[in-house]
Amino acid sequence: MPSSGPGTDRGAALTELSERLGVRFSEPGLLALALVHPSALNEGGPAPSESNQRLEFLGDAVIGLAVAAELYRLHPDWREGRLTLARSELVSGPTLAEAAADIDLGEYLVLGRGEDAQGGRARPSNLAAALEAVVGARLLDAGHAAAAELALSLLGGRVAGAEGSPQISSTGALQ
Repeated sequence: MPSSGPGTDRGAALTELSERLGVRFSEPGLLALALVHPSALNEGGPAPSESNQRLEFLGDAVIGLAVAAELYRLHPDWREGRLTLARSELVSGPTLAEAAADIDLGEYLVLGRGEDAQGGRARPSNLAAALEAVVGARLLDAGHAAAAELALSLLGGRVAGAEGSPQISSTGALQ
């Protein structure tokens, strides 16, 4: 059976994570699905039948849009190129993995035994994907505004602190 985070009671773990997120899911099964890594699908016994990959797809889109809208609002003097660079940095895998680590999201992942044994709970790609999936789950559970609000809260001050983003890309500087 795949590992499933703190303690043995999955319902309690989901409640704990919901509290960390500061949201309540009307359909907790969506949050549970957001935490299922693909490696858990081929385990013996009562393995999950679906992973978080489809929710990850939705969450990626919501996070990108929420960050773009917030950067646009916060920085009316920035041109498109600077907005694009800042958004790209904020929705990158490393930034999303950091945000996921801030709430210990890796502890709640449902992983296959091999992935868990190889440090999958701390793997940045797993953390970033799970964060996107959680935002995707929130989208389906409570709509776009709630999902965008969650995305921005998970990124914390990173969006407001995007002042340091370069004004031109390294390619642009080379040209």
